Order: sequence, then structure tokens, then C-alpha cells
Amino acid sequence: MKISDYVIEFLLEKNIDKVFGYIGGAVAHIYHSIDKNDKIEIINCIHEQGASFAAEGYSRITGKSGVTFATSGPGATNLITSIGSCYFDSVPTLFITGQVNTYEYKYDKPVRQIGFQETDIVSIVKPIVKYAVMVDKVENIRYELEKAYFISQHARKGPVLVDIPMDVQRNEADIDSLKSFFDGE
Repeated sequence: MKISDYVIEFLLEKNIDKVFGYIGGAVAHIYHSIDKNDKIEIINCIHEQGASFAAEGYSRITGKSGVTFATSGPGATNLITSIGSCYFDSVPTLFITGQVNTYEYKYDKPVRQIGFQETDIVSIVKPIVKYAVMVDKVENIRYELEKAYFISQHARKGPVLVDIPMDVQRNEADIDSLKSFFDGE
């Protein structure tokens, strides 16, 4: 299964059939997966911040996790204000950001960036989320999505962020064979 298709299936399994976002190159695979699936609706907003506040409102009204998709770089950083709001008000939200391909990501190299609009959004939001991770290996997608969703919904609820590089989104995997966060529990 294509990883971006799995992300959408995962949300549907959690009874989330409405998501919010603003299109950008680093989330194009996810948008395509949403477009192919008639069980989920995306509300396209005119700005990432508006999308993230809409997801917060959706969560407050429905009790479900609000989900926002945003592209890398400035798209991802535009989520910060509502991420903070969700953190301080304990609103369960899942922010999924696109990221440059892993082969374009700087990791520990002493340069500003390698990929276009590459931004370490995980480090930026860590003080105002319950959990943030970049999934830079296909084999970790199931574990990290399950973990992030669980953390968002349990104990004191709040926001989580999962950053998914484009090459991971477009890759394929046998999801059932991947490690689950719930293995061994």
C-alpha cells in the first residue's frame, strides 16, 4: 500500500472523515490519496493557520481528533499559533506536515538547508506538543502514527505533529508487517 494511502486509511479507522489543510508540494501525495478516497473530506482553507484553527474547532465540537495537513517550510510554521492553542487548552489534534525528501534533508550537516523549504518543524514545535516526530523510514510509519494518535488522545489530551518526507509518502509497504505501537501490550 502507498504510504500516503495508509495515512488516510489510518484516519478513517479512527473515525476521522473530515480533515483540514492547505495544499503544497510536500503534501501532494497525501492530497492525491484524499482525492481518491470518497470516505474522507478535506476542507481546503486559504491559509495553513486557518486550517489548523478549523481542526481545533472541529475537535472541540466533535470530540474527535482534529487533523491538519500542511506542506514543509513556511507552510508548517504557519501551524504554530494554533498548535500552541491546542497545547494550552488540551485539544487532541494531529498535525501532519510534508517534508523534503530524506535524501535532500540536511540532518546534522552544518548548512542552513539542502532541500527546498526544508525546515526542522519537529524541533521548532517540541515545546508546545505532546509528541513530534519526523518519520524518515517507511518501516516506522505505522508505529509513529499509532503512537502520536495515542499520545494525543490519552492522559491530558493535546496536539502532536508527524512530519513525513515526500519520498516516504510515495513509497509502498505491507502495513500489516510493520511494527505496531501496540505490539506486546
